[in-house]
Amino acid sequence: MLFSKNSQLILRHYKKFKTKKVFFSGNIQDTSSLLISSISIKIHYQKYYHWMKLSQNKIKNQNINTYFFLSKKIIKNYDTLVYYWPKNKNEAIFQLMHLLSLFSIGTEIFIVGENTSGVKSASTILDKWMKLEIIEKARNSILSSGFLIKNTKFSLKSFFQTHSWKNVLVKSLPGVFGYKKIDEGSKLLASTFKKSVRGKVLDIGCGSGFLSAYLSYFSPNAFFTLLDNNFYALISSKHTMQTNNNKSKILMSDLYSNVSDKFDLIISNPPFHNDLKKDFSMIKKIISESIKYLKYKGELRFVINSCFNFENLLKKTFKKYTIIEKTNKYKVYQLFLT
Repeated sequence: MLFSKNSQLILRHYKKFKTKKVFFSGNIQDTSSLLISSISIKIHYQKYYHWMKLSQNKIKNQNINTYFFLSKKIIKNYDTLVYYWPKNKNEAIFQLMHLLSLFSIGTEIFIVGENTSGVKSASTILDKWMKLEIIEKARNSILSSGFLIKNTKFSLKSFFQTHSWKNVLVKSLPGVFGYKKIDEGSKLLASTFKKSVRGKVLDIGCGSGFLSAYLSYFSPNAFFTLLDNNFYALISSKHTMQTNNNKSKILMSDLYSNVSDKFDLIISNPPFHNDLKKDFSMIKKIISESIKYLKYKGELRFVINSCFNFENLLKKTFKKYTIIEKTNKYKVYQLFLT
């Protein structure tokens, strides 16, 4: 298996962990930590689809988990934390404030990340709680370490950003799509709905829950299922829907992996990045597999950047498609299962 640059950096310093009880967390994308020899290891995957890869590879370990939030009981007796810095600095701060509120004073902390992710600022951001020193720089990644000298104070409520659009309030946590502001593509997609919708609606990659909250505001006869593979997106969507007094089902799923129903409408502002790299596989899967989850005459409506072209796949999957709205940046597709 090919390991990430960050994991390769960690593996080169495997001797540091031999007599430790090591807790791995953050943007872990592979199973390299299972190769490290130590007294004990526990792995906390922040992203559901990374954990799914382990299931697909039939790797089973009771010390591999994907809890929404950790507790002191879960990390009890672990004296070392290895944290993989994500692509988003705000997300890193959010996760680390939570982690450092739980570990004991004196815990050794290792932080590894790519230069382009903002990991260079880790020593400044965390200066109040630890003194980080760089161990190694290699292939545009940095590995630093230090000892926890003071616990952080973590409050989930303080990390929520609140945005509003047309009487809809949106709640979002760091690392969730739409955290800094409501995405213009999502607004364009929402604006194409001129009247209420009915039946079952599936919101794929729901992020902050904006699309479902907006549609449910004037669609009392529709039931919304919001899915995402990001735990914090689901928490955000739950708070968004509750804030707007909208009933819904919040579902953890890697695209359609945990979906069993059929829907009258599927909506999405699909991602085209996997971490720091472009990845169109998710968009392609949303399109190609949607026919399995749409009712007869059911509709798929999604927005993508105007520069992307998926016409061949659309024609192959559906008999015809329509671009119902287009700007310089985005276009909205509408397709019906017939």
